[in-house]
Amino acid sequence: MIDNAGNSWKALAAVLTLASYAYPLNAADGASGPSPSFLAYWKSGFAELSSYAVTVERYGEMRQGQAVLVFVYEEIDADTRIKVESGKTPPAKMIPVLKLNNSLKFNTGVYDYSVMTSVFAGLSGPGVGRSFEPRKISFSSQEWCGNVFHQIIPRASGLVSDIRSYFEAEGDSLTVIPYPDGPVYYEDEMPILIRELDGAILKYGESMRINLVPGLWERRKRHVPLEFAAAVLSKVGPDTIESEKGKAAAVKWKLETRGMAATFQVEASFPRKLLAWENTRGEKGVLINSIRSTYWERNRNSDEPLRKKLGLTYGAGEN
Repeated sequence: MIDNAGNSWKALAAVLTLASYAYPLNAADGASGPSPSFLAYWKSGFAELSSYAVTVERYGEMRQGQAVLVFVYEEIDADTRIKVESGKTPPAKMIPVLKLNNSLKFNTGVYDYSVMTSVFAGLSGPGVGRSFEPRKISFSSQEWCGNVFHQIIPRASGLVSDIRSYFEAEGDSLTVIPYPDGPVYYEDEMPILIRELDGAILKYGESMRINLVPGLWERRKRHVPLEFAAAVLSKVGPDTIESEKGKAAAVKWKLETRGMAATFQVEASFPRKLLAWENTRGEKGVLINSIRSTYWERNRNSDEPLRKKLGLTYGAGEN
């Protein structure tokens, strides 16, 4: 079901309205809810901020940049998938989530890119069939040609894909993509999922076959339709990673799909931060530093030393 710019927006609204009530309040959910130890760390009022030196491909060339992964506990409305900030949402309609904001900065020649992908990983509540199952993923890209917004929301009727683009071939579109048979996972959720933040999902040497929704940034780069792809996620085993800070014990993961393979190294001990990743496209990332902070309160000029602690080298007035 697609409604492009120039067609009636009433049809678009009808799809969203019908999808909004896909999950009744008493829906039987597969996720049992987060453990007390998980909540003690993540519902503490602090966000976890991790910075990375990254290599990213764009226009057929490799670019050097930086990324910041922001992990924070929130609650969203089960129907609207919007953050709860008042008493208007009934408790039964609230979905606790671990939100990941993946912020990527790099330049292409004379002009720069700013990319943000937000993953709202459900912990329990309406529609949450497994722990950390995404209830919404949104993406935006800003560069000198223009900006693009893409949001996907899992509904009972299918995966709702909503795009707002300055490209004529895409324009404004809404698509409902039917689910395939078998488990559905998302490439954009991997930095949450493989951390096993509330218990193991696989044993060493185990793999699982999944239906994978490609990363929204990857889809944007390729300018291809969003569709499910067969993939295999494997927990390879213990690993060791070397960095400027020395050696660190890690857990190695591998994701394989459509001729692409990505490997991830996750800290072996709590809180199991993502230490590094790379893929067969030549892209990679390595952890610079990680802190816990109420970053939304640290918005004064006097707070800028925190950026240096994270090793960030982009932004006004920085060298």
